[in-house]
Amino acid sequence: MNNVIKITVYTMRDQMRHKSFYVLLGLSILFILSIRGCYDGGYTVNGKIVDNATVAWHVSKIVFHLIAAGMFLMVSMLSMKIFSRDHEDGSVVLFLSRSVFRWQYVLGRVTGTWALCLVFMFILHLTIFLTVWAKTGTFISGYLTASLVCSINLLFVIACVCFLSLFLPDFISALFTMGILFVGFISDGGYQLINSDIVRSAVPSSINLEPALWRVLYPKVFMVQAYADAIISKSEFHNMGHFHPLLNLSFFILLIMTLMLVCFNRKEI
Repeated sequence: MNNVIKITVYTMRDQMRHKSFYVLLGLSILFILSIRGCYDGGYTVNGKIVDNATVAWHVSKIVFHLIAAGMFLMVSMLSMKIFSRDHEDGSVVLFLSRSVFRWQYVLGRVTGTWALCLVFMFILHLTIFLTVWAKTGTFISGYLTASLVCSINLLFVIACVCFLSLFLPDFISALFTMGILFVGFISDGGYQLINSDIVRSAVPSSINLEPALWRVLYPKVFMVQAYADAIISKSEFHNMGHFHPLLNLSFFILLIMTLMLVCFNRKEI
């Protein structure tokens, strides 16, 4: 495991050497700070003035999901070049010529990319958290916990892109992963909408709203996001099937990582 940790640290340092990383982080923080005016009072809904804390809570939830969506694109772009770049510049040969097993190289590269993206996303969510505290004097309970919960989505995307990049061109592997996420968002998002109180009150109880088996077994990226939202809102979480989305996604991550290790071991370097 010592080699895995070393490669993980090297991967993080390698990505952080690029100025574009800091530029993107700085621009993201500036964007978040630029919307702090939304936390001011003066909003009226149905003839009632909404206080700052309520406005900040709703805006923060929206930005929370926007950050998570943006991170999907970012991790896809970072992940799709991991193996191909190392192959082109000879880094993979340099790693494996030492006392490093292939599984250690793969785990180190994936873990390093995930850790860096996790920190990136956490910093953005922390910025929102502190901005709300500075503007309203209140803390959004569960906000940072929800950020850590969403990090498993990033790991799934990284694993999926890296695995597909062994067989497909880099951009196609990222695009295919985005397609997997899109199908899941449509399926699981529709399930969450159907189970909302408004729709349930309008749909006759005789109609069968149970999802198909493939939808129950499909990777629950959207459901993890919905679970994180429920943590922030302290609301009821409508799960699809008998398995928690964190357990579902953990299974797919382990499956994809296992397949990736098997295929990489058979790959000629």
